[in-house]
Amino acid sequence: MSYSALSDLCIQPTLIAPTEKYKRLVYDSTTELVQFMQCIVTALDRRAMGLSKCASYELALADANLMQQLSSISALGYMREAMIYSEQGKQRHVIDICDRALSVVDPNDPHYATLQQMQLDAEQRVNTRIDFIRQLPADIVLTTLIPMFMNNGDRLVPFRPYQYLHVSNLWRNRIVQCIGGLDLIIHEKEEDNTHSTVIEFAQHTKSLRIDKYTGGPWLGDLLRENDFCSLNALYIQLFTNDMVDHFVSSLKAVSNTLTKLEISLEFDRCVSLATMLSTCPNLTWLKISAPYNIDLSSQPETTWPNLTHLYISDVQARITYDHIIGIWKRLPSLVELKLHPCNDMPSAAIVTDYYPSMKVIQVEMTDSHTEITYKQRGLSKGEIGITYISVSQYAWFEESTANISPLLNKYCNTLEQLDLNMDLDNDDSYHVQYPQLRKVVLSSSAWWIPRNAPMLQDLALSSKTIAAHPEVLDTIPPNLKILQLRLASDPILVDKAPLESYLHRLVQQYQLSTLIVYFDIRDSIGTLLDAICYLGQLQSLVIHFWASWDTNQMEEFFSKLVIRCTHLCSLRINCYNTPTPKSIHTLKRLGQLRELAFSVDRFTNDHFWHEIQTFSHLKRISIYQAYLDTNGCITYLKTQRPDMEIIEDYYYTEY
Repeated sequence: MSYSALSDLCIQPTLIAPTEKYKRLVYDSTTELVQFMQCIVTALDRRAMGLSKCASYELALADANLMQQLSSISALGYMREAMIYSEQGKQRHVIDICDRALSVVDPNDPHYATLQQMQLDAEQRVNTRIDFIRQLPADIVLTTLIPMFMNNGDRLVPFRPYQYLHVSNLWRNRIVQCIGGLDLIIHEKEEDNTHSTVIEFAQHTKSLRIDKYTGGPWLGDLLRENDFCSLNALYIQLFTNDMVDHFVSSLKAVSNTLTKLEISLEFDRCVSLATMLSTCPNLTWLKISAPYNIDLSSQPETTWPNLTHLYISDVQARITYDHIIGIWKRLPSLVELKLHPCNDMPSAAIVTDYYPSMKVIQVEMTDSHTEITYKQRGLSKGEIGITYISVSQYAWFEESTANISPLLNKYCNTLEQLDLNMDLDNDDSYHVQYPQLRKVVLSSSAWWIPRNAPMLQDLALSSKTIAAHPEVLDTIPPNLKILQLRLASDPILVDKAPLESYLHRLVQQYQLSTLIVYFDIRDSIGTLLDAICYLGQLQSLVIHFWASWDTNQMEEFFSKLVIRCTHLCSLRINCYNTPTPKSIHTLKRLGQLRELAFSVDRFTNDHFWHEIQTFSHLKRISIYQAYLDTNGCITYLKTQRPDMEIIEDYYYTEY
């Protein structure tokens, strides 16, 4: 029988054919039931009070809820629940319960007035503010208290009340002082509900982010009519508004403080780079998408020495050589520049004529256009020249629209790092020497580059390069320390003999300390694993699968590895499945192994964790894919091995 049914038993039934004798019997027995139910409710009330005094709040609330079910129109059950929440300081819960109770309890109930008073008391407590910030030393408030509930960079959504800013002016000022200003974000659907809050905190706002500016003059009016005296960053994720001129002119109101601006324009919006720079002359960082053009010739005598970072993408008008030179002449302090679409490669070869400190050029061909990025990297050395070039050409990009050989030829003497994912013409770059080149990532036809780089220490070869040009394996750089074999992408190497021979020849390269290999699970790799085991000089080894590794093959490989690679200090097993306990037990024979990385899955058992725990000379482990049901094991391991550094990590599934 449900509790509501028990409550119904206390209601005097309506009699169809009453007689005096049996009418009295029904009345008396119902009265007894009411008295019995009242005894139960009273007992529950006393027990709930005792439970709450013993801090067993959940059990106390359960009794209070049962009281309400047994006597839904009585005030007692609601009063008890409200008292329990009041003891915990949850005054808003008290208000809600009293609201609900006053709508169902009979106004003639003797405790009805008590419910009203409890609600009133709770409302008064909610409105009470204890300004303890005023009583604490400022350094404790700024360094300890405020960071407990708010940090620099936390974005506030204006339509959601943020109670800490409304306690008092002192609280607000201390928070602003601690985090250096407020960061506000306005979502598209909340534009109409946020203006008053943004206006209230305008003078304390250091950054404002707009998801999407679609229509109306509200943003321009907001900037123009309010005191955003601290605003130094404005981000507009998507600008589709037709009122472009109105918005751009409003930027003048914040131009004195605005140093960072990001705006992603919808195509056909007539905004030029020159207009943005002229309107906001103090910018140090500008990211603009889909400007009408980037021609600065309309400002022949003007320079913007403050701007250090400029990112331009999806320019509506074609970027020309003159546009690029114009940028370089008028923006003398740039440390990073990104241009897209930019098919003018000759300009890249003369970037150091205008920016001697530039060290990095990145070229990315994604569709019918090219994106070029120029960067400084670290402190500028005395020698002028590019030290790092990266060129990427994606698979669907059928024909090269950029000849990068002149770029490589220009900076061959200063180049230290080269990432090449693009085929080169052999005729004009085959004999180019790279005397400073230390690191090469090769996924192209340029197989001769390692041969022409006598100082090469770090080499990455792809299956594409090896399959098309096995002669790349004829050269072993004499100073090679790190080798990376990227064999997990097409094409799969059918003939592995050249690569196996290459690995066997590496046995004599005593300076080779690190090997990283990406395997494809579709491939037959047994002979390659055997060849790896002969590299006894290795100190670090990474085996990477983009899926699970066959456990039998893993165990067999480790049994051979521990015999020959006795100098191994670090081993990373980057695959989806957990090594078997047998594999871990085998690895204990590597006496110098200090670092181990592996994945855990839902099938990881206690036997495995015991092997890790008893791996006495292991000092650091990185754990991938740490599912929640294994966290208890990780926590236990930390208590048992305080000497071991345990990192919950992840590995990249791309090169």
